[in-house]
Amino acid sequence: MSQEACECFNKQKGDDIDAKLTPCISQVVNSSHTATLKEGYSHQDSVDAMNTVNVLASKDISNASEVMNSLVTLCDTFGSEMEVLYDRWYPVDSSASNLNYIKQLSSKFKRVSTSDTASKKILHKLIAKNIEARRLWEGLRRCKQMKSLYKEEEGAYYASAFIYQLQHKYSLAINELNQEISIYNKKDLNLIVEVIKRKARKNEVSIN
Repeated sequence: MSQEACECFNKQKGDDIDAKLTPCISQVVNSSHTATLKEGYSHQDSVDAMNTVNVLASKDISNASEVMNSLVTLCDTFGSEMEVLYDRWYPVDSSASNLNYIKQLSSKFKRVSTSDTASKKILHKLIAKNIEARRLWEGLRRCKQMKSLYKEEEGAYYASAFIYQLQHKYSLAINELNQEISIYNKKDLNLIVEVIKRKARKNEVSIN
């Protein structure tokens, strides 16, 4: 199924990975009589560049997730595009305006009560903006803070994983993602685990 999907994907035109992959997944799944592709879907608000990953992974198709995970490993074209989409999640922004914004957010966070729902939003922004500024040590600190203060809040493990893969600490990145998957039942993140494994192979870094 993965080979058929890869051949189909390589023939598609355009830049929209969702539009290119959907007919290929539909083709291989329907040909094996395992399921039919639903026309509609929903996805969480997220960075535009990664919306397609969440959308495809959340579609209710038997074997579709397994095919997509395999494609990252077996289909170089698809794997490369997934890497690009993943890398765009926290685009680099080391501008003075971003650094100033981080200072403003930090001051604002100190002034609000941790029981205030607004505090979680501020902390999420602090994590994102520090990663974009590539202040990775501060991003990790804020991720640990999120895990400690708001144990029911998603995203901190995912963000930590992004930081670790930037540092080529792929085993730690995968461990963080596996925790996000386990705690919050985010099975769609298995696709990102495969993307990080691909990065590790390319950089010849062994995974524990």
